[in-house]
Amino acid sequence: MYGTKVSNYPDRFINKEEEITLEENGITIKDLNILINDIIDVSESADILVKGVSVTLGEIPLTTLNKTLSKHLETLEIIKKEIKSLEKRNRLIISKIKKEDDKEKELEKKIKEETKPAGRKTELLYFI
Repeated sequence: MYGTKVSNYPDRFINKEEEITLEENGITIKDLNILINDIIDVSESADILVKGVSVTLGEIPLTTLNKTLSKHLETLEIIKKEIKSLEKRNRLIISKIKKEDDKEKELEKKIKEETKPAGRKTELLYFI
């Protein structure tokens, strides 16, 4: 995981009494691999929802529809848990990516402001 830590969670440490600081190391391929695998897990769970919509209702349509809907709701809960797990396990790399995105947006905004043509200034003339 990105940074130096004791457990699987970047900001939870075994011994709270000791001062432990995170050293920001470069993002490794292992960190990216973990992130990609977590994203794949979430997408596989979401794929169940897509395939569940094409189910035929058969002889007892209301019962089948009820079971399909309840399974979809269960799957949504599973996806929520997987997303929370993904965010916990990859918190540091996600925050680093968000910081980079914010820097890019600020730079684009700054460049846009600098290259914006100066507007024509009009002076209000007051006649007394």
